[in-house]
Amino acid sequence: MRLQLIVLSCLFAISPAPDSFAGQAQNAPGTTSTKSPAKQEKKAPAAQPSARPQAAPDSPEPRQSAGDPDAELQIAVQQAGNDHGALVRNLEAFLARYPDTPRRIPIYRALAQSLMQAHNQKRALEYAEKVVAAQPEDSQTMYLAAMILEKMPDEASQIHAIEYATRLIERVAKADPESRPQQMTLDDWQAGRKKFTMELYVLRGRSERHLNKNEEAVKDLAAGFQLVPSPDAALNLGEIAEQEKRTEEAIRQYAFAFILAREDQETAALNQNAMRLRMGNLWRYTHTSNAGLGDILLSAFDRNKEMAKAEQVDDTVYNKGITDPLQFSMRQVDGKGAVKLADDRGKLVILNFWTSWCVSCQIMENLLGDVRARIAAYDDVVTLAVNADEDGALAAPFLKEQKIAGAAVFADGLDQALHVESMPTVIVLDRAGKIIYRAQGYAPDGFVDAAAAAIAKALAMQ
Repeated sequence: MRLQLIVLSCLFAISPAPDSFAGQAQNAPGTTSTKSPAKQEKKAPAAQPSARPQAAPDSPEPRQSAGDPDAELQIAVQQAGNDHGALVRNLEAFLARYPDTPRRIPIYRALAQSLMQAHNQKRALEYAEKVVAAQPEDSQTMYLAAMILEKMPDEASQIHAIEYATRLIERVAKADPESRPQQMTLDDWQAGRKKFTMELYVLRGRSERHLNKNEEAVKDLAAGFQLVPSPDAALNLGEIAEQEKRTEEAIRQYAFAFILAREDQETAALNQNAMRLRMGNLWRYTHTSNAGLGDILLSAFDRNKEMAKAEQVDDTVYNKGITDPLQFSMRQVDGKGAVKLADDRGKLVILNFWTSWCVSCQIMENLLGDVRARIAAYDDVVTLAVNADEDGALAAPFLKEQKIAGAAVFADGLDQALHVESMPTVIVLDRAGKIIYRAQGYAPDGFVDAAAAAIAKALAMQ
């Protein structure tokens, strides 16, 4: 049924895809359909199929459809169901019957898509090229043609793929954000354009590799990776570096590809086991053992997180530029307001940094309970449970399952100001906001005695 709906919407939209970025990237990875609702409404009267009675999908073609191309076309699609091969046969039979149909180009477009799904790339390309020849502004089909051409073994196909990719890159660069549909935000439109541009650079880079134009390929692959980190771009950059005997660079790029492929569910073609073997072989070739390879992977992971964080669209930066802990104002996890550390000036503050994924944080919470029991006689000690999850939405559900003492607040930059680098971390501030105790990471031995002693000593000082 889903195939029928997609094809019917394609066939009965006589007008070509709009020359906006949204239309260009309609089926590109990470983009969405962007036709303006207003424009669709205007086209609706011209796109309505015949109102005559329609037969069930498995019934023979009714006589009353004879001589009514629109009705026959709709039946051809319905009878195919979700069978791409049947759809191709039905549509080609329809074209043979009505070679001059005004819906010829949309039918070519549907055939190209269906043949692509049926893994018949050669014939899919034939129909895609017909669409592009008749409607050069159809960026969606041009992108489909470029993807098919890049997979062809001959030099002419690679050159043609590069030509298409170049035209699309130029077209996307000139796209007007005002052409986006009313329901799409500017941020979403920009993110879609960025990812589509990345895909085009990587596609062009792969074709340049096929032509042994490694210098040009590296530039395009690196440009794509800079826009949106891609495992495909990293893999190709690694293979070029390995080919050119730049082993360290090859290992670095393979590490990026390995980490990114784990996070990118769309990258099913990248075999992580094969990537692990490739990295390991290269590393042992130059280092005799696997020692140190883990550091390379961790570095790639950290670098990827930094790039992802830099890409996040968030106009709110909490406590920007503040370094004095007592100047911090932190949001409460339950949304009830902010906790200002300045309000606790003159008291000792225990900061218990935790995350939802930290297993040992709960054990540390139990140890902190022992510390609090030892200083229970004092009423000028405050405990804050400071959540340092990158995704703050994980905190509240976690607290429903696990009990953590103290007001639960978001770190809001305090973890960075105090150089918290591992979980769990416990920091104690004295009455003036100075650090008098720090336990970084899970180190339970002696923690209760050391923390309680540091707190008691500070409380004894007036």
